[in-house]
Amino acid sequence: MIIAADDRNLLNAGDEDNAFRILYDRYWEPLYKTALYRLGDSADAEDAVQEVFISLWRNRNTIEIKQTLSPYLYSALKYCIIKKIYRKARKGLHTPLSVDEINCGYSSEEIFRYKELQQIIGKEVSELPERMQQIYRLSREENFSSREISQRLLISEQTVKNTLSVALKKLRIKLFHFLQ
Repeated sequence: MIIAADDRNLLNAGDEDNAFRILYDRYWEPLYKTALYRLGDSADAEDAVQEVFISLWRNRNTIEIKQTLSPYLYSALKYCIIKKIYRKARKGLHTPLSVDEINCGYSSEEIFRYKELQQIIGKEVSELPERMQQIYRLSREENFSSREISQRLLISEQTVKNTLSVALKKLRIKLFHFLQ
C-alpha cells in the first residue's frame, strides 16, 4: 500500500472534517481486514478499528509521527485486539485456543502474558467441582451450546446455564488481579 507523505500534516490540518475523512478512507479497509483476520468477528473488527480512529483523533495533537501514520495505526490496532481478547477472556466469553490465534506480530512479552493467562485459566478450571469443570470445558473448549450440553449430560438446560454462570463468576474473581 502506498502511504501518502502528508499524513502528519493531515492530523494538524485546519479542516478537521476533511482531514479525518481522508485518513479514514485511506486506512479503514486495511485495518479492518487485519482486525477481522485476527478477531474472526466482523462486529469486533469494526469496533477495534473505530476505537483506533477515535484514539487517533483524540490524541492527534500529542502523537509524534516520525514518517508515516501506518505503523502507529497498526500498533494501536494490535493493542486494541489484545485488549478485546483479554476482555472476552475476563468475561468468559472466549479464550483463543492457541497462541497462533493471536500470534500475528505480537511481542514475545505479549505472547508470554497470554500463555501465562491460559495456564492460570487451566489451573483455576481444574480446581472447580468436577461437574462444573465438565460443563465449562464442553461450553468453552469444545463450543457446545447449552442445549447440547444438557442433552449430553442428561440435565436441564437451565442447570447448564446456572452452572456455567457460577463457573464464570468464580473464574472472573480468581483472574481479576491478573487481568488488571
